Amino acid sequence: MADSNSAVSFLLQYLPEVLAQEANFLVGMENEVSSLHRELSLINVFLNNTEGKQTQHEIMKEIDKQIREVAYEAEDIIDTFILKVAEHRRKSVMERIFRSPSHAMMLRNVGKKIVVIKDKINEIYNSKERYGIERAEASVVAAAEEALHRRRREVEEDDVVGFEHDSTTLVKRLTIWNSQLDVVSIIGMGGLGKTTLARKVFNNIMIKTHFNCCGWGYVSQNFRIRELLHEILKSVMPKSDQLTRKLGDMSEDELKKELFEYLKGKRYLVVIDDIWRIEDWNEVKVCFPNELNGSKILITSRIKQVALHASLNTPYFLDFLNKDESWKLFRKRVFRGGNYPPELETLGRQIAKNCYGLPLSIVALAGILENKERTFHIWSRFVGRVNWTISQNTPICKEIMLLSYTDLPQLLQPCFLYFGVYPEGFEIPVRQLIHMWMAEGFIQNSNNRNMEYLAEDYLEELIDRNLIQVCSRRTDGGVKTCRIHGLLRYLCISESTKKKFLEVRTDFNCLSTNKSRRLSIQGSTPGYISSNPSDPTCARSLLFLDRDHTGKFKFKTEDWDWVHKNFKLLRVLHFEHLELHSIPERIQTLIHLRYLKIQLSEDVKVIPDSIGNLRNLETLYIKANHEVECLPNGICKLQRLRTLYLSGRLPYHLDKSLLNLQILSTAIHRYLLMDNFPNVRKLRIRFRFPITVYGLASFHHLHNLQVLGIESIDDCLMLPNDPHLFPSTITKLTLRSVDLTKDDSANDDIITALGKLPHLRILKLEYCKFFQDHLLIIADLFPQLQVLKLKYLKITKWELGKCSMPALRHLVFEDLEYLTVPPPELQSSTALRNVKVLRSNRKLGKTLQILQKKVGFELLVYPPLDDHLNVTSHDIIRRAGMPEK
Repeated sequence: MADSNSAVSFLLQYLPEVLAQEANFLVGMENEVSSLHRELSLINVFLNNTEGKQTQHEIMKEIDKQIREVAYEAEDIIDTFILKVAEHRRKSVMERIFRSPSHAMMLRNVGKKIVVIKDKINEIYNSKERYGIERAEASVVAAAEEALHRRRREVEEDDVVGFEHDSTTLVKRLTIWNSQLDVVSIIGMGGLGKTTLARKVFNNIMIKTHFNCCGWGYVSQNFRIRELLHEILKSVMPKSDQLTRKLGDMSEDELKKELFEYLKGKRYLVVIDDIWRIEDWNEVKVCFPNELNGSKILITSRIKQVALHASLNTPYFLDFLNKDESWKLFRKRVFRGGNYPPELETLGRQIAKNCYGLPLSIVALAGILENKERTFHIWSRFVGRVNWTISQNTPICKEIMLLSYTDLPQLLQPCFLYFGVYPEGFEIPVRQLIHMWMAEGFIQNSNNRNMEYLAEDYLEELIDRNLIQVCSRRTDGGVKTCRIHGLLRYLCISESTKKKFLEVRTDFNCLSTNKSRRLSIQGSTPGYISSNPSDPTCARSLLFLDRDHTGKFKFKTEDWDWVHKNFKLLRVLHFEHLELHSIPERIQTLIHLRYLKIQLSEDVKVIPDSIGNLRNLETLYIKANHEVECLPNGICKLQRLRTLYLSGRLPYHLDKSLLNLQILSTAIHRYLLMDNFPNVRKLRIRFRFPITVYGLASFHHLHNLQVLGIESIDDCLMLPNDPHLFPSTITKLTLRSVDLTKDDSANDDIITALGKLPHLRILKLEYCKFFQDHLLIIADLFPQLQVLKLKYLKITKWELGKCSMPALRHLVFEDLEYLTVPPPELQSSTALRNVKVLRSNRKLGKTLQILQKKVGFELLVYPPLDDHLNVTSHDIIRRAGMPEK
């Protein structure tokens, strides 16, 4: 019930806001809106009580559909009313007088519709008890799980490919002596082969000889302790003992005692396969005696937190197959170990590669192809549509993936489904994704916690559940970019389409009448979309994502007519790699917009003042290959704005401060009054000359500032020698093209001032100048610094004073041509964990290689110093977090 829950939760937060903002226009309707809020609260209780339960029951599915439709209808009525109110406000006084009767009629109609919705809600709420759903649901779910468990073997691989290293490592972990009862875990995405690997380990001859008792139990999502105990006992006990003790007649407590007593005195290995919840582990772990004899338990799970709770040991994270392993598995399953036509190898490798290393996908696709004619013509049809083919032709794959989705808390389900808006293989910028989640109302704030931080927690949980893959991380450890596997993406699209949550299209001219709440246009879209005859929709999101990044399609002035006609209730409008040739004044009619990302062609130099009328806007991205002259002063009316990225500059002075602005990235020609953004947390500024000292002097007023980036565009910027230039709250600082040479008239240079910042943890210096190309850091500076990155600096020497940077953990040298020796003080560093030397002087890499043996940090040098190192450039690049060219 992902979308139903999110729609209802959003309305519960939205209705009080509507009552407060539109009080003057809702006179006489306050009671109806408040009553609707109360009725929706009852529905929300119902949804929360069903959290974590699968809805196999047909009546439950129908109720879910009705709740969704009612919530959407209520939302449409309210948003349409607000849109009409906004149109009314833009009219002249005389027009308002003459139109007042129609306005009163509109209010009465809204009131009647709200009453109808309330009646529908009452009927839905009573349906569950009326049809006895609670009793029937348990048996339906149990039967569905049992059938799925049987069908899993259809796509499991007995003689697995690519797990040789994994199984060897796990056998060593399980057979190494440790007197305490030890738990080893295998963690990974559904379909990655955790169960198959566990079976390979379980059947290993070393395991059979090391342990004198081995057992296996499958958990299932709907955990039933009695069935699990019965299965384990049957696997560890001889059949004669099973018959004697009549396991099927025992109670749950008797089975627990029976298993505990049977394992006492034995060195045993028990595999607990596919465990989902910490509570399930807590219930079963008491059945395993700790005889201090080296017994082990092996668990498999999709969820990282379960493994971390079950054991202090680091979980074994099962990785995807590489390209060669994928082809080997694919070839083995299609040709059953026989010969294959050499002319199909290149095409076959491409098809296997498109499975992105997931064994479930490879085995399922091979099962489809093994029964088809093995010709280049037939196989070529599958390139580029591998995951679509699997999702359409192998229902078991979808069912296996669906388990991870249905296990999600309801708050996370819409966040997961939203990944379907991106094209397959798309590397997703996390901050952009988070801002869209917020605009959609998916992030429900509690305890006044920062919304961005809460959204990052949501994403990390999806990652811990192995639903989302990390592509790159920021220097502070946060996720920078991510992606979703193609098979999971098709699950998102399939579930979203059924529930009208999301629709993905590649052609404007065949938009369906599905009435989805979100529409993602993927691909290089043909022109003249304004001729599309589609009817107005109730979609809240419209995303243009050019999958091929061709940028051939231009969004013209007349194309805005299509948006304004058909998408009046938008909250999210996102253009990716599609240039806009204009921004019309009437953009102000999209008053519900909370998120707007646009990319401008060189034709657009000025942003219309009407953009200031988008009063609900929270996130605004304005990208351009040129610098936009200036945002209008009317932007100060965007009082809900939290994030602003601007390829251009803001006015020197705003009539009103943006009190909610948290993130700001913009250009400054001379100065910008920082008092206009008193609560900004993240600030990135690009300066152009000439610049006054006043342009930098107001930073210290920003008492909430944590992340600051300063870049000079024309020439190196000379920072004033002011020890109070930066606020003490800064935790991350990036200086790019900044002149850090010491002023002889000053006692301290700017580096010393930075070193005294008490909370600074991350420092990046790029293209900066130093006095005589000498980086000097005196004693007792940078007490909290953990990450230091030096990039494109011409320094020939670096001195590090005593007791400076005592907490330094990560050090990056990038494109340093002249530095050959690191400071000797690094030898005494106890905190240093890893050092990267990327495209820098080879002598620096060799010196650090010697230092590594003394200090013990992890060292990565690219290009490699030793051509004979057993590592590929791909591996080096991946480990360095660098984009491949």
